[in-house]
Amino acid sequence: MNTSKNLVGKLESVLEKQITLLTDLYACQKRMYESVLVRDWEQLQKELALSADMAETFKHLDDSRLAVLRDIAPHIEVENGFYRVTALLGEADKTVINSRYREMKRLLLLSKSENDVFTTYITNAKTLLAGMLDTVISGRKSKIYTRNGALASTNVESVVLNRSF
Repeated sequence: MNTSKNLVGKLESVLEKQITLLTDLYACQKRMYESVLVRDWEQLQKELALSADMAETFKHLDDSRLAVLRDIAPHIEVENGFYRVTALLGEADKTVINSRYREMKRLLLLSKSENDVFTTYITNAKTLLAGMLDTVISGRKSKIYTRNGALASTNVESVVLNRSF
């Protein structure tokens, strides 16, 4: 029984760490979005590096969570059976663990939604910029024609943009 309590304590600790990490990641994603809006590229690079580190840490924590679940119930496939494992716990432990798990999943969904919003914004900005470049570059004086006399598509490879954020 003592081992079971220790495992439940470890599981609760891992879930708490995941919740804290996801809260920090969500704040980081908000700062990334804000830094793009105000065009603070250095801050964006810092936040991107920080979010990559957080994602790696979350993966390790998730692996730890799965390992603890395997220790609690080695006969259950833990990747898809979280609630089957917690059903084996006492009522008080089950309530606490399930609550932490739902909070972690809620924050994970919130983070994914924020990531989707950011990706959509970047995609739209990229499309807009590509359209503007096509308009500007195709309107230059030195047009390029094919052998048949048709206007060749403009190649934007000769345009140099500062690629650092």
